[in-house]
Amino acid sequence: MKRLQQYEREKDFNTNETKKRVKANSLSTFVQLDIPQAEVIYYCSIFSPEVCSKYYQELISLSYWTRPTFKVFGRPVKAARLTCSFGSDPNKVYKYSGTIAGVDSIEYPPSIKEIKEKIEDILNTQFNFVLLNWYKDGQDSIGEHSDNEKGLVKFGAIACVSLGAERTFIFRNKKNKKITHKISLENGSLIIMKGTTQQYWKPSIPKEKLVKEGRISLTFRQLE
Repeated sequence: MKRLQQYEREKDFNTNETKKRVKANSLSTFVQLDIPQAEVIYYCSIFSPEVCSKYYQELISLSYWTRPTFKVFGRPVKAARLTCSFGSDPNKVYKYSGTIAGVDSIEYPPSIKEIKEKIEDILNTQFNFVLLNWYKDGQDSIGEHSDNEKGLVKFGAIACVSLGAERTFIFRNKKNKKITHKISLENGSLIIMKGTTQQYWKPSIPKEKLVKEGRISLTFRQLE
């Protein structure tokens, strides 16, 4: 595979905050993001727009979508997105942010099964759990978080496929919150986080008022 590292870098001199906005060339196989103490790989397009549209329509018709409640400073808060999850083992659960994502079904819908097989082939890695997030427009978001929760395979790969509207994905350094790295997650893209990424960085998807269309993310994990 040919590895491309084409970065458009910008620096905010008012806050002395360094930002790196990464945009993959449409002809690239993948890009390795230049983020210290992290291993992040981005594929700009593993599915065609037509296939993405087909998957998106199938997924929004699922009956499992709910809006979970999280704990923020000890208080319950409704998530700014809808979620559902699927897994190979009904006894395995993913605990995060004061809530529990159980397996809604051990039967993967056809679209999810196809996506799962595709990324497992790319990574030569098997996943046993997938959490779906549905952002209906730019008002839906996910705050800064780390996927280093107990129950996950340590240093295991986390693979996220995006369908629908392009959204900004931000990594913020845990020790120096002024340091951020940004990447636009395109329709049909795949971003992979491995190694110590979650120990040193907190990812998020902020609100974007100009985004009027929906996006679904499928985040595949390895549960112990």
